[in-house]
Amino acid sequence: MKPAILAADLGGTNLRMAAVDHDGTIIYRARRATPHERSRGSIVGLISEVANECRAAILPSYQLVSFGFAVPAVVDGSTGKILSAPNLPELDGFDVAKVLSEGLSLPVIVENDANAAAIGEHWKGASRDARSVINVTLGTGVGGGIILNNACLRGIDGTAGEIGHICVEPFGVPCGCGSTGCLEQYASASAIVRMASALLNEYPESVLADEDERTALVVYEAGKAGDRLSIEVFRRMGFYLGIGLAGLINVLNPEVIVIGGGASNGWDLFAEPMTDEIRKRAFQRPAERVKLVRAALGDDAGILGVAQLATRTDFEASSIIAL
Repeated sequence: MKPAILAADLGGTNLRMAAVDHDGTIIYRARRATPHERSRGSIVGLISEVANECRAAILPSYQLVSFGFAVPAVVDGSTGKILSAPNLPELDGFDVAKVLSEGLSLPVIVENDANAAAIGEHWKGASRDARSVINVTLGTGVGGGIILNNACLRGIDGTAGEIGHICVEPFGVPCGCGSTGCLEQYASASAIVRMASALLNEYPESVLADEDERTALVVYEAGKAGDRLSIEVFRRMGFYLGIGLAGLINVLNPEVIVIGGGASNGWDLFAEPMTDEIRKRAFQRPAERVKLVRAALGDDAGILGVAQLATRTDFEASSIIAL
């Protein structure tokens, strides 16, 4: 049997899992809703259930040899323990690598989900030919991963790459992290909805005034149809995103900035104000050199990222490794 990697990406809404060969080809994939009862037991139980499904689906051609797990959390790089998971606080302090390794009889590698997405795009996606990359994920929040000289930058505490918590408006909206004016409050899907609601009084003619349920997609579609309020929301999104990225360009001088996540679908409405702000604020040569591109892998980025980590590591049968 040929070796295969089990790779999973846990989010607040869904668990995505796949069996991946050593070349990065997805052999089998599965998806489940994240349990409403977000206890450690229910999450581990779901992971075990889907892992067994993947294992059975690829037999007899492939055999699972390791498990790569992406989580929306700060991870202790030496143990695989989850230190802090803001959207899944039930997992705080959970020694997830040890528990999963024992339950699945596989060596386990654990990675922050935004870092995993950056690694995935660098391996098989939009930044595969670059050595220095900033990866930005515009979802419910704003995530980030940084690749420098082909290595993922994690920081001494595992918190490097928290792009969503760069301050872009010092006296702005309070953020869940405890600060105010974070990029996440101006460039995420939830920020799009918040800004649209906040601006309604200034645009009483907007079609959004009649919407019972405003979502980022609804705002985007209205903007594409010419709604002035929606266009202004995405202009502001691009403005603040440009401020944040300009600072990163000045500090890190990347070759490529990859922008993904669901809210990146509004690219055609926010890209111009974003690039305008970068040109105004970043050093000229780095700003002209950097390539701004859309992510290529979609939901597979995190899965392929942890698969790549697991693929390039020679595990012993009893090893538990967290990166």
